[in-house]
Parts: sequence; C-alpha cells; structure tokens
Amino acid sequence: MAKSRKSAKSKTKAKAKRYTPAQKGEILAFIKKAGRGGQTKAVAKFGVTAATLSAWKKKATGAAKVAVRSAKSPRVTGASRELRAIEELRGLLQEMAATEAKLDKLKAAYAKAKSKL
Repeated sequence: MAKSRKSAKSKTKAKAKRYTPAQKGEILAFIKKAGRGGQTKAVAKFGVTAATLSAWKKKATGAAKVAVRSAKSPRVTGASRELRAIEELRGLLQEMAATEAKLDKLKAAYAKAKSKL
C-alpha cells in the first residue's frame, strides 16, 4: 500500500493591519481610562497584540519625555567639544544655585528652630 502524501498547503502571510494615529490614540485612551488591566481589555476588545500596545505606549511617553527634555535644556547637536563643555558647566551652575537657595532656606529654618530653645 502506498502512503498518500498530504498536499502542502500554501502558506500565505497574513497582512499586518495598519492603525491611524486617531485609532491609536483612541486605544491608548481606552487603556488609560480602564486603569489596571486596561491593556489586557484592549487586546480583547480591539484585537491588537500586547506587544504592539506596549510599543505604542513607549513611543507616546518617549515623545513626551523628549519634549520635556528639550524644553528643560536644549541639546546641542554637532557642536564643538568646547560648546558642549560650556553647556555642561551652565547646567551644573544652575543646579548649584538651586542647591544653595535650598541650603539658605534650611539654614533659616534651623536658626528659627534653634531660637525657640
């Protein structure tokens, strides 16, 4: 008896679904509104994989972090070494000034508390 061979089924790749920025925003808003377990609910409701949702969330928060950083201290790209050093010194000087202001407040509070004794 000859064995019958199973015909090889042609495997076609599934076409990836594309989402518009509005759809992504809607899904991310759903996750945020749902709170704990929102991502799992979104997977079931919208049929998007958890990995895709995680990537969207990272990208959305990453853009916000970049915007905050650029507003905080603009990054100098393609600048000379000296200019980068000056920018670093400027940042350190600002941090020192803030720390000194906080120290002055603490000294004043200490003096006030000490005078009560």
